[in-house]
Amino acid sequence: MPENPFPVVDGVPPGRALLGSRIRELIEASVCVRDDEADLAAAAHRVEAVTAALRAAGGAKPLLLAALEGGGHLSINNPLEGPGNPLAPPLSWVNVGPDSVCAEVLLGAAHEGPPGRVHGGWVAAVLDHVLGRATAAAGFPGMTASLTVDYHQGTPYAVPLTAEGRLVRRDGRKLHAAGTLKAGDVVCATATAILVHFSAGRFPVSAKD
Repeated sequence: MPENPFPVVDGVPPGRALLGSRIRELIEASVCVRDDEADLAAAAHRVEAVTAALRAAGGAKPLLLAALEGGGHLSINNPLEGPGNPLAPPLSWVNVGPDSVCAEVLLGAAHEGPPGRVHGGWVAAVLDHVLGRATAAAGFPGMTASLTVDYHQGTPYAVPLTAEGRLVRRDGRKLHAAGTLKAGDVVCATATAILVHFSAGRFPVSAKD
C-alpha cells in the first residue's frame, strides 16, 4: 500500500482534544444562556481574545490523523468523529469491523431543530458518516453519491444514541450501505446510501480502518 501522504501522529494530542472539548462546552452554554443573567458582550470580548491568539498560531491544514492501536486512523479534526473539532459531537466508536460498525453519540441543545429534538440535518450527517466508515471498514473506502434518510421518530438530544452501519453489497465501484440510529431500543432514523469506491492511493486512511 502506498505511503500515507497526510500528517499522522501517535494518538490524539491531549491539548487539541481538551481545547475541542472546552469549545464544545462553550457552544452548548452559549445557546442556553439567559440574556438577563449574563454580560454577553463581555463574554464575546473574552472569546475574541482567545480566537485572536489561536489565529496567530494558525496555518496548519485541518486534516490530521491519529494512528490507533491495532491499526487504522482517527481523523482528529473530522466534523463528526474528531475530538479536536468543536463541531463534532463527537462519535465514539464501539465497534469497527468488516461486517458492521457501531458508534455512540450524544447530541446536545446546540443540535436542536424541533423543540426537544435533534435537527434532521445532524441525524443525516451522523448516519452518512457511519455508512462511510462501514464501507471503509469492509475494505472499500468511498464518498457518498446519494443518501436517503427515513425519520421514524423525533431524535432526542442529551440522550445517548447508537448509530450502526454496514456494507450491503458492492457493484464494481458502487457501494450500497445501510444504517440505523437508535435511542435505546427506539429506532429514530434509518438510512441507505450509494457510495463510490476510491482507490487506496487516493483515500487518506487505510481501508482497514
